[in-house]
Amino acid sequence: MTQSKSKKTNSSVKQRVEKENEIVKDNKSGGSGEQLEQIRALLFGEQLYKLEQNIQLQQDNLSERLDNLEALINKNTGDLDKKVSDLQQGLLENLEANRLEHVSQEAILEESITRLDKRLDDFQQATEQDFSETLNSLNNTAKDINQSLQKEVQELTQKLEKASMELGANKTDRKTLAALLESMASNLTENQA
Repeated sequence: MTQSKSKKTNSSVKQRVEKENEIVKDNKSGGSGEQLEQIRALLFGEQLYKLEQNIQLQQDNLSERLDNLEALINKNTGDLDKKVSDLQQGLLENLEANRLEHVSQEAILEESITRLDKRLDDFQQATEQDFSETLNSLNNTAKDINQSLQKEVQELTQKLEKASMELGANKTDRKTLAALLESMASNLTENQA
């Protein structure tokens, strides 16, 4: 599954690079306003694409974890049902055998039933508590991931808007623009690392 995503991503990145090269070639013949817009598309398009890819990866990761948790819960529930069923079956067989053989031991059997019921209740309560704690932990993790992603999106959006406003206001020449783009690319790479 990861390899197919990687192949799709590589193919998509190659297509974007080819498209961006075509835009750069077209820009050589167009006006500076068009060039500025296309440079913005090149610069910010790749960053937004990487951000969207990161968000999708986090969502896929969270979905996989939730699926694994659900499978584990279903397995544990099935195991518990079987254990409960086996305990009940064994208890019923014990009761019948004891009733037929030892009528005088009814008090001992009732005490045994009470202990088993208490153990079963304790086990069920512990399982429900574990499930609740796990679910709360997953919810908190999901919230933390979502908040972190939202914060990153806001920071990148602010940086993009600031750079866009600076580019539009200053109308820098090509050398200054190239230096600015190079600086922004290195800053974005450092932020991702």
